[in-house]
Amino acid sequence: MISFVKGLAIVGGLAVALMATESRAQDVKVGLLYDATGPVASSSVPYARGIQAAVRAINSAGGIGGKQITLLAEDYGYQIPRALAAYRKMKSAGVIAIQGFGSGDTEALMDTVARDRMPWFSASYSAHLADPRRAPYNYFVGADYSAQARAGLKHIADNWTDTTRRPRLAIVYMDNAFGKSVLPAIQSYADELKIEIVGREVVNPGAIDAVAPITRLKDQKPDFIWLQQIASTVAVIIRDAHKAGLAAKFYGGVWTYDPNLIDLAGPGIEGMVTVQLAALTARGLPVATAMAAAADNPAQLDDPNFVRGWASMMALAAAMKVADRAGNLTGQGIKTALDSGTPIEVDGLMEPAVFTATDHRSSDMTLLYRIEAKKPVLLGAVRLERRAAWLGN
Repeated sequence: MISFVKGLAIVGGLAVALMATESRAQDVKVGLLYDATGPVASSSVPYARGIQAAVRAINSAGGIGGKQITLLAEDYGYQIPRALAAYRKMKSAGVIAIQGFGSGDTEALMDTVARDRMPWFSASYSAHLADPRRAPYNYFVGADYSAQARAGLKHIADNWTDTTRRPRLAIVYMDNAFGKSVLPAIQSYADELKIEIVGREVVNPGAIDAVAPITRLKDQKPDFIWLQQIASTVAVIIRDAHKAGLAAKFYGGVWTYDPNLIDLAGPGIEGMVTVQLAALTARGLPVATAMAAAADNPAQLDDPNFVRGWASMMALAAAMKVADRAGNLTGQGIKTALDSGTPIEVDGLMEPAVFTATDHRSSDMTLLYRIEAKKPVLLGAVRLERRAAWLGN
């Protein structure tokens, strides 16, 4: 177990509030694209607040070589056309890098940011974005969605003890770029691990019930269900599954957990395993004091979305500082710094990120937590082998 895993603590609650745009006159402009008013605002807003808090901390420590960061924030409501318009606005305003959010908008702008030489850090962990041949200016901190799913499947296979049959797995995903991004990876790795896929169902953002898909899944008798979902829909799915008496155990990726999930999901949440990229809370870690000082509310330290937003901005800032020292604080200079293969520390919240010019997979490691007695308990870390065939897939 690597050192940053030590001392990870239990997650507490957080009231979600909308984030205001930073408006102070500063020296270096960075864009922030997030969803404050759309279907994933409950995840996007704390992630954006983590970025905002990190910028405060960076600026208070001297900024980028003495230059302060101005964060230009745009709400795109999780709508691709609005994201495209927001990008044009931020580019015209002179930003040199962007912190983005979702899979659909990030992939829609992938070619544009490459042409504009605009480094784009996202909260989309789609494997497509980790392949520099397709997305040379796209980056994210942590294992991609496909790796998260593979880690979950590996845990299932490693702990399956019934020698009379294969484990049965169903998938409940969103019908969008985020949801569909993992389907090929799950199918191929399930085949390799001798896990039988018995059903696929869709539950989209904003769903108020999941009765129909749960009823169909109950007939398929899965042992496990992979949730390619966000926490708000996880709560709906698990509530209806519990009411229907569906006995399957739930697994899900990085967006399946937030501080409100346990209360919203009810008793059916017990035993759920969530695959995470970073500590669920910063409390107890060396960065906690600085993070609490920069946060709007110290409770934000207990939101994993806030934590990952902070880590993403710290990684970008580290590259900006290298580019500035090289006298090339531009998009191209930031990319050169990122692609150097030098480990980038992110305050001990996860293992250091490492990017190269030929591989933007920053990590192959995930953390698995299981809900036990209404609390997330760290099961341990899963590190996948790095296969060339998995780059971008």
